[in-house]
Amino acid sequence: MTARLQAGPAWAFILAAALVSAPPLAAQTERIVEWVEDAPASDADRIALGYPVPVPVDTPMPFDGFRTYAGLHARHQDLAAGSPVVHAGIVGTTRKGREIWAYRLGDADLLRPGGAPEPAMLTNGGIHAREWQSPEVVTGILELMQARHGDHWLYDYLLENANVIVIPVLNVDGFLQTQRYPSRNWLGSDINDPDSSPRDGRMRRKNLFGADEILETRDDHLEGVDLNRNSPPYWSTSPGSSSADSRSLVHHGMAAASEPETQALQAAAELGPVERLSVYTDVHSFSQVQLWVRDNNQRLAIQTEQVLRTFRDFHQAFPAGKRYVFNSANSVPRNQGIGSTDEYFMYILQVPAWTLEVEPSGGGNAHPDLPGTGADYGGLGRNGHDGFILPESQIRRVRTQLAETFAIVYYRQSGPPSVTAVRITDAATGAVVFDAAWDPEVGSDVRTAHTFMAQPLQFERDYQAWIAFDKPMRWRVDGADTALPGQPASQLEVENDLLVDGQALSRTVANQRWLDQPGGSPSGYHRYLEDALAFDIRLPADAANTAVVTPSTNAVISVSARDMTGLRTDANPATVARWQNGAWAGYEDTAGATDTDSGGSDRTLDLTVTADPVGDPFVIEPGTSAAWYDPARSGEGFMLEILADDRALMYWFTYDDEGEQDWYLAVGDRTGNRIVFAELLQVSGGIFGPDFDPGQVTETVVGSAEFIWSGCDAGVMRWQLDGPGAPRGGRMNLRRLSRVMGIDCGQPLLAPEREEARLAGSWYDPSHAGEGYTVEILADSRVLVYWFSFGPQGERRWFFGVGAIDNGRLVFPDLLTTRGGKFGDAFDPDAVEALPWGGLELELDCEGGTADFTPSETGFPAGSLQLARLTSLQGLDCEAVIP
Repeated sequence: MTARLQAGPAWAFILAAALVSAPPLAAQTERIVEWVEDAPASDADRIALGYPVPVPVDTPMPFDGFRTYAGLHARHQDLAAGSPVVHAGIVGTTRKGREIWAYRLGDADLLRPGGAPEPAMLTNGGIHAREWQSPEVVTGILELMQARHGDHWLYDYLLENANVIVIPVLNVDGFLQTQRYPSRNWLGSDINDPDSSPRDGRMRRKNLFGADEILETRDDHLEGVDLNRNSPPYWSTSPGSSSADSRSLVHHGMAAASEPETQALQAAAELGPVERLSVYTDVHSFSQVQLWVRDNNQRLAIQTEQVLRTFRDFHQAFPAGKRYVFNSANSVPRNQGIGSTDEYFMYILQVPAWTLEVEPSGGGNAHPDLPGTGADYGGLGRNGHDGFILPESQIRRVRTQLAETFAIVYYRQSGPPSVTAVRITDAATGAVVFDAAWDPEVGSDVRTAHTFMAQPLQFERDYQAWIAFDKPMRWRVDGADTALPGQPASQLEVENDLLVDGQALSRTVANQRWLDQPGGSPSGYHRYLEDALAFDIRLPADAANTAVVTPSTNAVISVSARDMTGLRTDANPATVARWQNGAWAGYEDTAGATDTDSGGSDRTLDLTVTADPVGDPFVIEPGTSAAWYDPARSGEGFMLEILADDRALMYWFTYDDEGEQDWYLAVGDRTGNRIVFAELLQVSGGIFGPDFDPGQVTETVVGSAEFIWSGCDAGVMRWQLDGPGAPRGGRMNLRRLSRVMGIDCGQPLLAPEREEARLAGSWYDPSHAGEGYTVEILADSRVLVYWFSFGPQGERRWFFGVGAIDNGRLVFPDLLTTRGGKFGDAFDPDAVEALPWGGLELELDCEGGTADFTPSETGFPAGSLQLARLTSLQGLDCEAVIP
C-alpha cells in the first residue's frame, strides 16, 4: 500500500488504515507472531483474522484462493506456449538472480490491422511482496484476454489494436518470501511502529537486498528496498514517505532506479515501445483507492482523471461492485512525489498513470460506510495489516472483475474512434453507389482517403447507408445495444447529416442499428461486432432539398458518435489519434483544433447528389467476365469469371517482393455491382512437369479482396493481406482488357458467332490439381489463355498468350512469361519484362480435352495433360460437344 502525505488530508486515512488495531496491542519485545483464524485478543503471539488464513496452493489454474508463485508462473508460461496472443519475455532479474517475466498480449506484430502502429499499455503487479491480490489480478488480465480471443468484439479488438504488457510479479524474491511463511512474521521490530506493524515473512513488503530467506534470522529481517520508492524523478525527496534507513519499511535504496527490479520495469516499458505507451498502472493492495500525481500539464491531468473515472464507474456497476475513489485534479498537489513507479510514468513519460490499491477498503474518509481491512468481509479487524490478507472466498471475484475493468481502460486508451469507411447501397439493385474508406499507411500514423462514386444519390430513391468505425462502439446485453456499465445512456446518440453549404438536407431515416453479424456492408459489421452502423435513408424532393441541389451538387457527410467510454469521433481521420507528450495528438474537433482532446463531427468526405433522375446503377452482368488491370500497374492484373449462382472466380497474376512471379485465386459472392472475395488463397507445393504431386499442394488463406464496378469498363479493387509480417492493403482502379465473345458487356445476350466461345472458363488435369488454365474466346475470334502453375523448384509461375482457333484447336505458338514486377507499393511497370516461354495447344470439348506444351525456357520439360472442365462462364452454356 502507498502512503502519500503530500497528497493532502483526504489521504490521511491510508496511513491510518495501516496502523489500525482494535484494541491496540501493548508494547512487546520483538518476536515471531502468527496469523490465525481465531484467538483471544489478548494473545500476544497470535493475531486472529476471523476467517481462515490463506495458504497458497501450488496449482496453475485459477480457483477460490491464492496460487503459489510456481503455480502462477506455470500458468503464465502455459498460456504463452499455447496461445498466439500471449508472448513471454524476460525483462530482468531480481537481487537474488531470479528471472522477472513480462507478457505481451496481442498479435504477433506491433501494428493495427491496417498497418498503423499500436498503442501500448503497461500494468505492473507484485511490487510489494505481501500484496497477494496484485499478482492474481494481473494474472487475471492475462487469463481474461487469452480466454476471450476469438470473440470478434472487444477482446479481439484489443488483441489486434493494442500492445498490452503485464508484469504479474515484479518483486519475485519478496513474493516467494511471503509464501514461504504464509502465516508467520516478525512483530515488535518496525522502527516506526513496533507494536502494530508485522514485518518480514508474510508481511514482507520490500525486496531482499541485504536480507536472507530465513525468517528466524533476526539481524536482517528489516532490510531491503521499497521498490515503490526507488523511481525518479522524486526519489529521496519526501522524508516523510521515504527513508534512507535500510531498516525502514519505505527505504528508497542507494540511488534512483538502483534496484534491478526497478530497471526491469523500465525495460518492460520499452516493449511498448516506450513512445507508444498510453497508460500505466501499478497494482497494489489495500484501501480500494486510486492514487495519482500530476504536473503542470493540464491536458494530461484532465485525461488521467477521465481514465480513473471510467475505471471507477465501470467497476462499481458490477453486482456487488466496489467503489474505487480518487482525488479530483484540483486536490492533487503538483510536482511532488515519493519515488513511486507511477510518478516515473507520469512525470517522465507523460502518460496517465496511477497506483491502484485493490480491496479491501481502508474505511475512513474514503469509505465511511465500510469498517475497513478484513472487517469488510466479516473479519475481526484486530490489526490493520489484515487488509493485505484477502479471504480466499473473495479472490476469484476480485481477480476477474478487475481484469474486465482494466480491459475497458485499455479500450479507452487505444484511442478515440474514427470513421474508417462509409458506403451507400441502392436498395432496389444492391449496387454500391458510393464507397469511401480511410486506409492507413503501414508503419505510419497517416491515413489516406479513397472514394468511389458509381452514381449520384437521387431524390425519392431508397438507399442503405453503412458507416464503419475503427473500434467496436457499443456494449451489448442479451443482444441489445446499451450503454457501457457506468456510462450515461446519452452517449448512445449518433449524429449524421448530409450538408450542402453547411445546411443539412432533409431526409428520412429508418431502421438505424449497430451490427452484430459478419459480412460487411450493408448489413454486417466491418471487422468487429458493433463497429458499424446501418440505416435506411431517403432524400425527398421537397422544397428544402430542391432549393440547394442542382443537377449535380456536392454534399458533405457529417458523422459524430461516441465510443463505449464516451470518447467522441476524431473529426479528421487523416491522422491517427494517438497518445503523445501527455495528450492526444492527431485528434481534431469539428473546427480542426488539435489541442482540445474533445473530438467532433467528421466532415472529411463528400459525395454527389443530383436532382435529376439517372436511372438504375450498373449491376454485374455476364460480360463482366474479362481480363482487368490498373493502367498504372501494367504487367499485373486479374482474370475474372462470372459464374452461375451469384458467384465469381478470380485469378490475380502478380509478383512477390523480390520481383518474381506470384499468383492468388479466390471464389467470391456477387451482389449488385460488387464481388466480395472473403478468402484470398495462395497455392503452394506444386512442381512443374511429371514430378507434380497434388498431394503436396496446399492452399493458404492470406487475405481478402473486393471488386466494385461503376460500369462495363471501369471499377475499383481493394485487397488486404493478413499473412506473415506486417498487414498490407491496397487499391486499384480497374480497366477492361478483354471482351468475351457472346457475352459482351452492355449488349444483348445472343448466340456467339463461334461455338468455340462456349469453351471459355477454367480447365485442369485432376492428376495436377493445383494448377490449371483460364480461357477466353475474344470478340474478334482470338483466344486468350493464362496458365497458373509452378516452376521446376516449386515457385509459383504463370504464363499467358493470345492465340487462334485452328480446326477446333486453340493454338498459342508464343506463350510469354514475365519478371521484374514487385508486389504492392513497390510495383514499377517499367521494370516488368516479358520473356518467351514456349508453345501450347488445347483441344477441348464441353467436358474435357488435352493440353500439349513445348516450353522453351530452360528447366521446363515438354508434356501433355488430360483436362477436365472446372468452370463455365455465365451466359455461355456448353451443352453439346463442339466439333
